[in-house]
Amino acid sequence: MPSIPCGLRPILIAALAALLAAGPPAGAQTAAPRRIAYLGTGPSESVRVCMNQVRHALQESGWSFDGQLALEWNDAGNDPAELTPMAQAIVASRPDILIATENMPNEALMKATQKLPIVVMGPTNLHHVLDAQLRPLANVTGVSLGLNNQYAIKPVEVLLQAFPTARRIGMMENNDQPGHNDGGSVGPITDMVRQIGAELVRVKFSGEAGIASAWDELAGRKVDAVMIRPDTSTFLGEHARQAQRVGLPAIAHNSWFATRYGGLLSYGAVGRVNMCGRGARYIDQVLRGRPLAELPIEELYEAALVVNLDAAQRLGVTLPPALIARADRLIQPGERTLAPRADATPLPPFQPPARAR
Repeated sequence: MPSIPCGLRPILIAALAALLAAGPPAGAQTAAPRRIAYLGTGPSESVRVCMNQVRHALQESGWSFDGQLALEWNDAGNDPAELTPMAQAIVASRPDILIATENMPNEALMKATQKLPIVVMGPTNLHHVLDAQLRPLANVTGVSLGLNNQYAIKPVEVLLQAFPTARRIGMMENNDQPGHNDGGSVGPITDMVRQIGAELVRVKFSGEAGIASAWDELAGRKVDAVMIRPDTSTFLGEHARQAQRVGLPAIAHNSWFATRYGGLLSYGAVGRVNMCGRGARYIDQVLRGRPLAELPIEELYEAALVVNLDAAQRLGVTLPPALIARADRLIQPGERTLAPRADATPLPPFQPPARAR
Protein backbone atom coordinates (compact mmCIF):
# COMPACT_ATOMS: atom_id res chain seq x y z
CA MET A 1 0.00 0.00 0.00
CA PRO A 2 1.55 3.39 -1.03
CA SER A 3 2.40 5.72 1.83
CA ILE A 4 0.79 9.16 2.18
CA PRO A 5 3.29 12.01 1.98
CA CYS A 6 3.77 13.62 5.39
CA GLY A 7 2.73 17.00 4.06
CA LEU A 8 -0.67 15.71 2.97
CA ARG A 9 -1.59 13.95 6.23
CA PRO A 10 -2.73 17.07 8.16
CA ILE A 11 -4.83 18.14 5.15
CA LEU A 12 -6.54 14.73 4.88
CA ILE A 13 -7.17 14.55 8.63
CA ALA A 14 -8.72 18.02 8.60
CA ALA A 15 -10.91 17.12 5.61
CA LEU A 16 -12.11 13.93 7.29
CA ALA A 17 -12.92 15.80 10.50
CA ALA A 18 -14.92 18.38 8.56
CA LEU A 19 -16.84 15.62 6.77
CA LEU A 20 -17.77 13.92 10.05
CA ALA A 21 -18.80 17.19 11.65
CA ALA A 22 -21.08 18.01 8.73
CA GLY A 23 -23.31 14.99 9.51
CA PRO A 24 -25.25 12.99 6.92
CA PRO A 25 -25.77 14.46 3.48
CA ALA A 26 -28.95 16.40 2.74
CA GLY A 27 -31.93 14.09 2.32
CA ALA A 28 -30.29 11.20 4.17
CA GLN A 29 -32.41 9.59 6.94
CA THR A 30 -31.28 8.22 10.29
CA ALA A 31 -32.62 4.81 11.32
CA ALA A 32 -36.10 5.04 12.86
CA PRO A 33 -36.49 3.65 16.38
CA ARG A 34 -37.85 0.13 16.68
CA ARG A 35 -41.46 0.39 17.82
CA ILE A 36 -43.15 -1.53 20.64
CA ALA A 37 -46.90 -0.86 20.57
CA TYR A 38 -49.19 -1.58 23.53
CA LEU A 39 -52.96 -2.01 23.10
CA GLY A 40 -55.32 -1.95 26.07
CA THR A 41 -59.00 -1.72 26.88
CA GLY A 42 -58.86 1.66 28.58
CA PRO A 43 -56.79 4.04 30.72
CA SER A 44 -55.22 2.01 33.53
CA GLU A 45 -52.72 3.17 36.13
CA SER A 46 -51.74 -0.42 36.91
CA VAL A 47 -50.84 -1.02 33.25
CA ARG A 48 -48.88 2.25 33.13
CA VAL A 49 -46.89 0.92 36.08
CA CYS A 50 -46.40 -2.24 34.02
CA MET A 51 -45.20 -0.35 30.94
CA ASN A 52 -42.81 1.72 33.07
CA GLN A 53 -41.38 -1.54 34.40
CA VAL A 54 -41.01 -2.85 30.84
CA ARG A 55 -39.12 0.31 29.90
CA HIS A 56 -36.83 0.00 32.93
CA ALA A 57 -36.13 -3.70 32.33
CA LEU A 58 -35.28 -3.11 28.67
CA GLN A 59 -32.90 -0.31 29.63
CA GLU A 60 -31.19 -2.69 32.05
CA SER A 61 -30.82 -5.13 29.14
CA GLY A 62 -28.87 -2.51 27.20
CA TRP A 63 -31.61 -0.87 25.12
CA SER A 64 -32.10 2.89 24.88
CA PHE A 65 -35.31 4.87 24.45
CA ASP A 66 -33.33 7.79 23.09
CA GLY A 67 -33.78 6.96 19.39
CA GLN A 68 -33.25 3.19 19.57
CA LEU A 69 -36.65 2.03 20.89
CA ALA A 70 -40.09 3.65 21.13
CA LEU A 71 -42.80 2.37 23.49
CA GLU A 72 -46.28 3.50 22.47
CA TRP A 73 -49.53 3.54 24.46
CA ASN A 74 -52.89 2.82 22.81
CA ASP A 75 -56.21 2.20 24.55
CA ALA A 76 -59.82 1.90 23.42
CA GLY A 77 -61.21 4.33 25.99
CA ASN A 78 -63.18 1.52 27.69
CA ASP A 79 -65.09 0.88 24.46
CA PRO A 80 -64.43 -2.76 23.45
CA ALA A 81 -65.90 -2.08 20.00
CA GLU A 82 -62.88 0.12 19.27
CA LEU A 83 -60.34 -2.64 19.92
CA THR A 84 -60.67 -4.30 16.51
CA PRO A 85 -60.23 -1.15 14.36
CA MET A 86 -57.44 0.07 16.64
CA ALA A 87 -55.63 -3.26 16.37
CA GLN A 88 -55.94 -3.16 12.58
CA ALA A 89 -54.60 0.40 12.41
CA ILE A 90 -51.65 -0.39 14.67
CA VAL A 91 -50.78 -3.55 12.71
CA ALA A 92 -50.97 -1.59 9.44
CA SER A 93 -48.28 0.75 10.77
CA ARG A 94 -45.92 -2.26 11.12
CA PRO A 95 -44.48 -1.97 14.64
CA ASP A 96 -41.73 -4.39 15.57
CA ILE A 97 -43.55 -5.89 18.57
CA LEU A 98 -47.10 -5.74 19.92
CA ILE A 99 -47.96 -5.90 23.65
CA ALA A 100 -51.18 -6.87 25.43
CA THR A 101 -51.82 -7.29 29.15
CA GLU A 102 -55.41 -8.54 28.89
CA ASN A 103 -57.40 -11.02 26.88
CA MET A 104 -59.64 -8.72 24.80
CA PRO A 105 -56.79 -6.62 23.32
CA ASN A 106 -54.76 -9.76 22.73
CA GLU A 107 -57.64 -11.37 20.84
CA ALA A 108 -58.00 -8.23 18.71
CA LEU A 109 -54.28 -8.19 17.89
CA MET A 110 -54.21 -11.90 17.03
CA LYS A 111 -57.13 -11.41 14.64
CA ALA A 112 -55.37 -8.42 13.05
CA THR A 113 -52.08 -10.18 12.36
CA GLN A 114 -50.66 -13.67 12.14
CA LYS A 115 -47.12 -12.43 11.50
CA LEU A 116 -46.14 -9.58 13.83
CA PRO A 117 -44.90 -10.90 17.20
CA ILE A 118 -47.21 -10.36 20.19
CA VAL A 119 -45.92 -10.46 23.78
CA VAL A 120 -48.56 -10.91 26.48
CA MET A 121 -48.23 -10.01 30.16
CA GLY A 122 -51.40 -10.90 32.02
CA PRO A 123 -54.57 -13.01 32.04
CA THR A 124 -55.07 -14.42 28.57
CA ASN A 125 -56.80 -17.42 26.98
CA LEU A 126 -54.02 -19.00 24.96
CA HIS A 127 -54.73 -22.72 25.28
CA HIS A 128 -55.66 -23.01 21.62
CA VAL A 129 -52.30 -21.67 20.37
CA LEU A 130 -49.92 -23.61 22.64
CA ASP A 131 -48.55 -27.14 22.49
CA ALA A 132 -48.19 -29.43 25.51
CA GLN A 133 -44.88 -27.76 26.46
CA LEU A 134 -46.49 -24.29 26.28
CA ARG A 135 -44.58 -23.48 23.10
CA PRO A 136 -46.47 -21.05 20.84
CA LEU A 137 -48.11 -22.38 17.70
CA ALA A 138 -48.96 -18.83 16.61
CA ASN A 139 -47.37 -15.37 16.73
CA VAL A 140 -47.75 -14.90 20.50
CA THR A 141 -45.66 -15.60 23.61
CA GLY A 142 -44.93 -14.03 26.97
CA VAL A 143 -46.04 -14.34 30.60
CA SER A 144 -49.62 -15.42 31.16
CA LEU A 145 -52.04 -15.73 34.04
CA GLY A 146 -54.98 -18.04 33.67
CA LEU A 147 -53.70 -20.94 31.59
CA ASN A 148 -54.60 -23.02 34.63
CA ASN A 149 -58.25 -22.61 35.63
CA GLN A 150 -57.13 -22.28 39.27
CA TYR A 151 -56.80 -18.58 38.53
CA ALA A 152 -60.59 -18.34 38.56
CA ILE A 153 -61.40 -21.16 40.99
CA LYS A 154 -59.26 -20.15 43.98
CA PRO A 155 -61.02 -16.81 44.62
CA VAL A 156 -64.33 -18.69 44.76
CA GLU A 157 -62.89 -21.05 47.38
CA VAL A 158 -61.81 -18.07 49.47
CA LEU A 159 -65.22 -16.42 49.09
CA LEU A 160 -67.01 -19.58 50.26
CA GLN A 161 -64.69 -19.80 53.26
CA ALA A 162 -65.38 -16.16 54.08
CA PHE A 163 -69.17 -16.64 53.88
CA PRO A 164 -69.88 -20.31 54.67
CA THR A 165 -73.61 -19.71 55.21
CA ALA A 166 -74.11 -17.98 51.84
CA ARG A 167 -76.88 -19.48 49.71
CA ARG A 168 -76.65 -17.27 46.64
CA ILE A 169 -73.23 -16.48 45.19
CA GLY A 170 -73.09 -13.81 42.52
CA MET A 171 -70.63 -13.91 39.63
CA MET A 172 -69.87 -10.65 37.84
CA GLU A 173 -68.88 -11.21 34.20
CA ASN A 174 -67.87 -8.95 31.33
CA ASN A 175 -70.07 -9.58 28.30
CA ASP A 176 -67.29 -8.26 26.04
CA GLN A 177 -64.69 -10.67 27.44
CA PRO A 178 -64.47 -13.74 25.16
CA GLY A 179 -63.53 -16.06 28.00
CA HIS A 180 -66.60 -15.06 29.99
CA ASN A 181 -68.91 -16.43 27.33
CA ASP A 182 -67.47 -19.93 27.62
CA GLY A 183 -70.00 -21.80 29.73
CA GLY A 184 -67.76 -24.85 30.12
CA SER A 185 -65.12 -23.02 32.14
CA VAL A 186 -67.71 -22.11 34.78
CA GLY A 187 -68.58 -25.76 35.40
CA PRO A 188 -66.06 -26.35 38.23
CA ILE A 189 -67.19 -23.14 39.96
CA THR A 190 -70.86 -24.12 39.69
CA ASP A 191 -70.02 -27.53 41.19
CA MET A 192 -68.17 -25.94 44.12
CA VAL A 193 -71.10 -23.65 44.88
CA ARG A 194 -73.62 -26.50 44.67
CA GLN A 195 -71.57 -28.65 47.04
CA ILE A 196 -72.35 -26.24 49.89
CA GLY A 197 -76.00 -26.11 48.91
CA ALA A 198 -75.80 -22.68 47.29
CA GLU A 199 -76.79 -21.27 43.89
CA LEU A 200 -74.55 -19.44 41.40
CA VAL A 201 -76.12 -16.26 40.03
CA ARG A 202 -74.38 -15.00 36.89
CA VAL A 203 -74.77 -11.35 35.87
CA LYS A 204 -73.04 -9.66 32.92
CA PHE A 205 -72.19 -6.07 32.09
CA SER A 206 -70.92 -4.30 28.97
CA GLY A 207 -68.48 -1.43 29.35
CA GLU A 208 -67.87 0.70 32.42
CA ALA A 209 -71.27 2.36 32.01
CA GLY A 210 -72.98 -0.99 32.55
CA ILE A 211 -71.26 -1.89 35.82
CA ALA A 212 -73.61 0.00 38.17
CA SER A 213 -76.77 -1.63 36.79
CA ALA A 214 -75.14 -5.08 36.99
CA TRP A 215 -74.48 -4.56 40.71
CA ASP A 216 -78.05 -3.34 41.13
CA GLU A 217 -79.22 -6.60 39.54
CA LEU A 218 -77.10 -8.69 41.90
CA ALA A 219 -78.49 -6.78 44.88
CA GLY A 220 -82.02 -7.21 43.55
CA ARG A 221 -81.50 -10.95 43.22
CA LYS A 222 -80.49 -11.12 46.90
CA VAL A 223 -77.01 -12.60 46.51
CA ASP A 224 -74.94 -12.96 49.68
CA ALA A 225 -71.47 -12.40 48.18
CA VAL A 226 -69.93 -11.78 44.76
CA MET A 227 -66.96 -13.04 42.81
CA ILE A 228 -65.71 -10.67 40.10
CA ARG A 229 -64.49 -12.93 37.33
CA PRO A 230 -60.87 -12.23 36.17
CA ASP A 231 -61.10 -9.27 33.82
CA THR A 232 -59.39 -6.06 32.79
CA SER A 233 -57.89 -4.08 35.67
CA THR A 234 -59.48 -0.96 34.17
CA PHE A 235 -62.78 -1.76 35.89
CA LEU A 236 -61.47 -2.66 39.36
CA GLY A 237 -62.12 0.76 40.88
CA GLU A 238 -65.69 0.96 39.58
CA HIS A 239 -66.45 -2.55 40.83
CA ALA A 240 -65.18 -1.62 44.30
CA ARG A 241 -67.28 1.56 44.36
CA GLN A 242 -70.46 -0.19 43.24
CA ALA A 243 -70.01 -3.12 45.63
CA GLN A 244 -69.76 -0.65 48.49
CA ARG A 245 -72.77 1.30 47.22
CA VAL A 246 -75.10 -1.70 47.16
CA GLY A 247 -73.56 -3.23 50.29
CA LEU A 248 -72.33 -6.50 48.80
CA PRO A 249 -69.09 -8.22 49.88
CA ALA A 250 -66.94 -9.15 46.90
CA ILE A 251 -63.64 -10.72 45.90
CA ALA A 252 -61.46 -10.02 42.85
CA HIS A 253 -58.38 -11.67 41.38
CA ASN A 254 -56.15 -8.58 41.55
CA SER A 255 -54.74 -7.30 44.86
CA TRP A 256 -55.34 -3.67 43.86
CA PHE A 257 -59.07 -4.29 44.26
CA ALA A 258 -58.52 -4.44 48.03
CA THR A 259 -55.26 -2.54 48.51
CA ARG A 260 -55.91 0.46 46.28
CA TYR A 261 -59.64 0.66 45.66
CA GLY A 262 -61.07 -0.37 49.02
CA GLY A 263 -62.62 -3.71 48.02
CA LEU A 264 -63.21 -6.37 50.67
CA LEU A 265 -61.13 -9.33 49.46
CA SER A 266 -58.65 -10.20 46.77
CA TYR A 267 -56.92 -13.46 46.01
CA GLY A 268 -54.57 -13.89 43.09
CA ALA A 269 -52.19 -11.59 41.29
CA VAL A 270 -50.16 -9.50 43.74
CA GLY A 271 -49.11 -6.92 41.20
CA ARG A 272 -47.69 -6.44 37.72
CA VAL A 273 -44.10 -5.47 38.42
CA ASN A 274 -42.60 -8.96 38.51
CA MET A 275 -44.82 -10.13 35.66
CA CYS A 276 -43.96 -7.18 33.43
CA GLY A 277 -40.28 -7.41 34.22
CA ARG A 278 -40.39 -11.00 33.04
CA GLY A 279 -42.38 -9.97 30.01
CA ALA A 280 -39.64 -7.51 29.09
CA ARG A 281 -37.23 -10.44 28.78
CA TYR A 282 -39.42 -11.82 25.99
CA ILE A 283 -39.41 -8.43 24.25
CA ASP A 284 -35.62 -8.32 24.55
CA GLN A 285 -35.25 -11.78 23.00
CA VAL A 286 -37.64 -10.99 20.13
CA LEU A 287 -35.81 -7.74 19.40
CA ARG A 288 -32.58 -9.73 19.21
CA GLY A 289 -34.10 -12.01 16.59
CA ARG A 290 -34.98 -15.12 18.56
CA PRO A 291 -37.92 -17.05 16.99
CA LEU A 292 -41.15 -17.14 18.99
CA ALA A 293 -41.23 -20.94 18.70
CA GLU A 294 -38.14 -21.02 20.94
CA LEU A 295 -39.83 -18.91 23.65
CA PRO A 296 -42.43 -20.99 25.55
CA ILE A 297 -45.15 -19.15 27.43
CA GLU A 298 -44.38 -18.75 31.13
CA GLU A 299 -47.38 -19.42 33.34
CA LEU A 300 -47.15 -17.19 36.39
CA TYR A 301 -49.47 -17.45 39.35
CA GLU A 302 -48.44 -15.36 42.33
CA ALA A 303 -51.26 -15.89 44.78
CA ALA A 304 -51.78 -13.64 47.79
CA LEU A 305 -54.79 -13.15 50.03
CA VAL A 306 -55.61 -9.56 50.96
CA VAL A 307 -58.29 -8.89 53.59
CA ASN A 308 -59.57 -5.34 53.96
CA LEU A 309 -60.96 -5.07 57.50
CA ASP A 310 -61.81 -1.43 56.89
CA ALA A 311 -64.12 -2.48 54.05
CA ALA A 312 -65.56 -5.25 56.25
CA GLN A 313 -66.42 -2.66 58.88
CA ARG A 314 -68.06 -0.39 56.32
CA LEU A 315 -70.08 -3.30 54.92
CA GLY A 316 -71.02 -4.56 58.38
CA VAL A 317 -69.69 -8.10 57.81
CA THR A 318 -67.68 -10.31 60.14
CA LEU A 319 -65.03 -12.53 58.57
CA PRO A 320 -63.90 -15.87 60.08
CA PRO A 321 -60.78 -15.54 62.28
CA ALA A 322 -59.16 -18.43 60.40
CA LEU A 323 -59.43 -16.50 57.12
CA ILE A 324 -58.01 -13.35 58.69
CA ALA A 325 -55.10 -15.37 60.08
CA ARG A 326 -54.30 -16.66 56.57
CA ALA A 327 -54.11 -13.20 55.01
CA ASP A 328 -50.86 -12.17 53.38
CA ARG A 329 -51.89 -8.57 54.00
CA LEU A 330 -54.43 -7.05 56.37
CA ILE A 331 -55.82 -3.56 55.90
CA GLN A 332 -56.90 -2.33 59.29
CA PRO A 333 -59.99 -0.21 60.04
CA GLY A 334 -59.20 3.42 59.34
CA GLU A 335 -56.17 2.57 57.21
CA ARG A 336 -56.21 4.68 54.08
CA THR A 337 -55.90 2.98 50.71
CA LEU A 338 -54.60 5.13 47.91
CA ALA A 339 -55.60 5.11 44.27
CA PRO A 340 -52.64 3.86 42.18
CA ARG A 341 -50.41 6.41 40.51
CA ALA A 342 -47.78 5.77 37.85
CA ASP A 343 -44.87 8.09 38.56
CA ALA A 344 -42.87 7.81 35.36
CA THR A 345 -42.85 9.46 31.97
CA PRO A 346 -46.17 8.91 30.13
CA LEU A 347 -45.97 6.83 26.98
CA PRO A 348 -46.72 8.55 23.67
CA PRO A 349 -49.91 7.41 21.92
CA PHE A 350 -49.85 5.78 18.52
CA GLN A 351 -50.60 8.16 15.67
CA PRO A 352 -52.13 6.29 12.71
CA PRO A 353 -50.75 7.26 9.31
CA ALA A 354 -52.75 9.80 7.32
CA ARG A 355 -55.11 8.23 4.81
CA ALA A 356 -54.37 8.70 1.14
CA ARG A 357 -56.80 11.06 -0.55
